[in-house]
Amino acid sequence: MFKNCFTILLIIAGFSFAKAQIPSNTLLAVPSYTTAEINATTVAREGSLAFDADQKKLFKFDGTSWKELLTAPPTISPKTGNYTLTAADNYSVLTFDSATDVTLTIPTGLQIGFNVSIYQIGAGQVIISGGGTTIKNRLSRFKTAGLDAGAGIISTATDIFHVTGDLKK
Repeated sequence: MFKNCFTILLIIAGFSFAKAQIPSNTLLAVPSYTTAEINATTVAREGSLAFDADQKKLFKFDGTSWKELLTAPPTISPKTGNYTLTAADNYSVLTFDSATDVTLTIPTGLQIGFNVSIYQIGAGQVIISGGGTTIKNRLSRFKTAGLDAGAGIISTATDIFHVTGDLKK
């Protein structure tokens, strides 16, 4: 019995060691550029890949624009006062912990597909406001409904955002 367990352990250790040894000539090297260099590219073909050295992210050209690949899990960003979204907030979860109402401003220039979730975790409600953008909601509700309310915000066209969730007027 001991001999069988030892043999199995030895086999597992051998596979682990063999798996860790990746020949360098089998790795795919993706060219690395700055954000400015990628955005200035005019000759990219559909399917081209580039690593953005500034953002530390991989992008693919879809024939029209560069799209981020392999997005990381969302980050949780606690806020305690008024806040204006930035491009870095894309795919984030923002938690607002304030005793008084706060304003979340959506500025112009965020990419189509920009997506963020917000949650009111304090007594103060989150009022969603456009900084030159159009914000849409079927019932014209743009304020979190109360403690533990959540909402999603997504850009569906240039400077147009749809808001949905636990909202009130």
